[in-house]
Amino acid sequence: MKDRIIDRVMQREVCLGKIKFRIVDLAFIGCLFLLAFMIRWKLMPIESADYWGFLEDWMNQIRDGDGFRSLGWQISNYSSPYMYLMCLVSYLTDNDLYGLKLVSVFFDYLASIAVFLIIYQITGKVRKSIMGMAILLLSPTVIIDSAYWCQCDIIYTTFILFAIYCLFKNNSRGCLILVGVSFAFKLQALFIVPFLIILWLKRKTIKFRDFVWIPIIYAVSALPAWLFGRDFKELMTIYFDQAETYPWGTLEYPNIYALLGEAMPDMRHAAEISGAGTYMTIIILGCIAYYFYVRNVNMTDELLITLALFTVALIVYSLPHMHDRYGFLIDLLAIIYGTLNVKKMPVTGGFMLVSVLSFMPYLIAVHIVPIQYVAIALLGLIVYVGYDLYRQL
Repeated sequence: MKDRIIDRVMQREVCLGKIKFRIVDLAFIGCLFLLAFMIRWKLMPIESADYWGFLEDWMNQIRDGDGFRSLGWQISNYSSPYMYLMCLVSYLTDNDLYGLKLVSVFFDYLASIAVFLIIYQITGKVRKSIMGMAILLLSPTVIIDSAYWCQCDIIYTTFILFAIYCLFKNNSRGCLILVGVSFAFKLQALFIVPFLIILWLKRKTIKFRDFVWIPIIYAVSALPAWLFGRDFKELMTIYFDQAETYPWGTLEYPNIYALLGEAMPDMRHAAEISGAGTYMTIIILGCIAYYFYVRNVNMTDELLITLALFTVALIVYSLPHMHDRYGFLIDLLAIIYGTLNVKKMPVTGGFMLVSVLSFMPYLIAVHIVPIQYVAIALLGLIVYVGYDLYRQL
């Protein structure tokens, strides 16, 4: 049968860098990017409580303070890099809601590219990599966080994803520099550090000296705000202030503290249980590191992704003071985990469902499922990933 013109065109190969695409692949990516943006555009007018309760006022203060000059005093409890982006938005548009959401949406696309590169680096398969990209852009967690809620969790996690890509490229310094950039945006970037420490113990890419880049990048990121007049000590200790803001065991995140009755607004033995939980987390991570260090382990690429997902999920489940959005990185790692082996895609869906159920109490003031039940389901997902990690060993 004679090939149609459209078939011949769509099957032509095009090289972007070292990656070979067919025209049909690029056409699909173009449609995906467009339609994913249209989904987000429809959600742009929604004002969440975080926007009209915090972000709108911060943007007004930035405008009253003449944009970047406002960096000379404390406006929010966010670290400096995101404040730079807010100042930039104040110059680019008068519509603060759309401006801030579009910043996060831009990072949605960067994160999807990072997922593509990671999966391609591991598998060498273009279409499997495109599938991972599509799942991220269509993930309810990502869409809600950026385009509905006007949150910026995608920014720090994007840098984590590119750090993981550097890891698979055997680039220790690039990996830790990107983790440092991520940490400059959000304290939660540290969730990935125990995973990197285990890799250092196993002499897998990560070099100990490169960890110094995390504090260096954080300090450098604060210099513009300091030059505008902000107190440098205050800039360096902003994360300590954040940590002391919320005393509850958990702020609507379905972890072990929800089972212990330490969820907001309850606070039975918050200080005692939080302290014990912190030590418990350190011990659990220490046991995992010890196990990997003493065993002769073949650190395959799939095992690395599984280990990253398992350690991050354990940290968020066992550490106190976790917010409803702190499982965001888990979902992105779960997308890679599920894409590498489609049989595990229900686990990816499970983690996303947990996140959506965690978001709802804040977004619509309704517990669709009691938080204790969600916490038990999340524990089941973590146990499954742990078993899968053991099986791979």
